[in-house]
Amino acid sequence: MTDEQKDLEYVMEKYGRTINGLIASMLGSPSERDDIFQEVFLLYYTKELHFEDEGARRSWLIRTAVNLCRSANRSPWFKLRNGEEFDADTLISPEENSGESELWQAVCRLKEKYRLPLYIHYFEEIPIMDIAKVMNLSEGAVKMRLKRAREKLKAVFENSSNETETEAEANERKQEYLIDQTKA
Repeated sequence: MTDEQKDLEYVMEKYGRTINGLIASMLGSPSERDDIFQEVFLLYYTKELHFEDEGARRSWLIRTAVNLCRSANRSPWFKLRNGEEFDADTLISPEENSGESELWQAVCRLKEKYRLPLYIHYFEEIPIMDIAKVMNLSEGAVKMRLKRAREKLKAVFENSSNETETEAEANERKQEYLIDQTKA
């Protein structure tokens, strides 16, 4: 195994999950996600890149993945096949259908400008300063997008809990009605 192959293996082991999750948050089609994932690491392998540190390498991988996903989203073929940005339901397997998957679905429904910093910061635990560099934004802009994303998620879950309470109240009324009918 050559040094380049060892380096690629190391980078894929270290950053593969991060890049795959980022791509999954931007694209719905599993085959499209796989293609972009492979393209990111193929570009890494074929270009003679030299990085100052691991942070610079991680930033390059994230930026490349984001750019490739955006290019895929803009292509006429992607729009024709998908009709919309992506289907969050395809990102979650039925066995993952829990509170965690509800959160993931809500995150996937956010606009990209909120979803990307939210995913990168909270799911991958990357500092705001690094996100700002990757997204070519100021740290203040990243913080504002994170704040707005949290607010949007909070609103989604507050609305869903209100609907659940309403359903519970309706069921309670039905039970009371049935009890009253059996007594009469």
